Amino acid sequence: MTPARAADIDVAVIGAGVAGFAAAQTLMAQRKSVVVLEARERTGGRVFTDIAPGIPFDQGAPTKPLPTGLSLMINGKEISHEDYQRFAKHADETGRILQALRKEAPGVDPRLVIRTADALEKLALAEALRRVPFAPLQRLPVTDGKLPVRLNSRVIRLDSTGPLVKLVTPVGDVLARAVIVTVPTGVLAAGGLGFAPPMRGERLAAIASLPMVQADKVCVTFSRKVLDAPDDTRVLAWSEKQTVIEALLRPGGREAAILTYRGEEARQLEAGGASAAAAGAVSALAELFGKEVRKAFLRAASTRWGLDPFARGAWAEGPAAARAVLAAPHSERVLFAGEATDPSGGVAGANASGHRAAREALAVLGKS
Repeated sequence: MTPARAADIDVAVIGAGVAGFAAAQTLMAQRKSVVVLEARERTGGRVFTDIAPGIPFDQGAPTKPLPTGLSLMINGKEISHEDYQRFAKHADETGRILQALRKEAPGVDPRLVIRTADALEKLALAEALRRVPFAPLQRLPVTDGKLPVRLNSRVIRLDSTGPLVKLVTPVGDVLARAVIVTVPTGVLAAGGLGFAPPMRGERLAAIASLPMVQADKVCVTFSRKVLDAPDDTRVLAWSEKQTVIEALLRPGGREAAILTYRGEEARQLEAGGASAAAAGAVSALAELFGKEVRKAFLRAASTRWGLDPFARGAWAEGPAAARAVLAAPHSERVLFAGEATDPSGGVAGANASGHRAAREALAVLGKS
């Protein structure tokens, strides 16, 4: 690939996730020339639905709202009405503590700090951790194939010292009048993208203050019905092995379950590999629903967001002040978007940040 001419590209967008697509669509609506450079062999970033296990499996952020109901179990039995009331009080109190902890010590696994006395309190902590601290996006950006995306095009260096911004990739350089960076903070913290001139200290500090949360899922499918539960049942259980099991049962009426892991459990899940993740999920479900779960096991799929070199975690967590610093331009022509740059966070924040960065890029183009 030869370097692009100055007239070819107004804005280069790094990352074909929600923020990148939102930015590109806004710019193209204003008749600007755009290219989206994506390191992976697919688009979507951390919003990705996998069909390998035989059902639609949202590996990252969900593409539809999760069920609001919750069934609680301790040692294989559903808890009493009185315990549900106690659980609600524990969950509210734990939620307040967790919110304060996330502000004071982002990146610290709350389960290493918040003490729990019994199984019910442990379930309350697990439920508080499940509450992702951002609102869902009601409508994802439309990715109809019309956006100019270059897959397998990892940007390793971004140089804005010349008359045009140069993006260095293993398959050749790209030149653009402005750039929008949407890569996760985990990648930035690991040095996955170099900058010339270098990023300033305040931006590096902001990145360090927005560490990536470790969260993973395992999807298990079955050849027949073995989970005695209504469709789309969320269950939170304290097992006889003294662990918390969090699962979505029979999603969409399918014979399947999706188990969720956070923090240190997610790290251990990833370290063990896909086979161990599947075996652990099946064992957990068998403890709740009996040995027939093992006999009916069909296939499984699991995520590894912490080990994904283009994510380094599930989402960024940290204070709004750090998000504002990260959202500021690196130089007038190098702009930032992505869920970590928006106070809302999550998919909705990623979408909003893409539109915001596109407006900033239009202002830059209007000056040149």
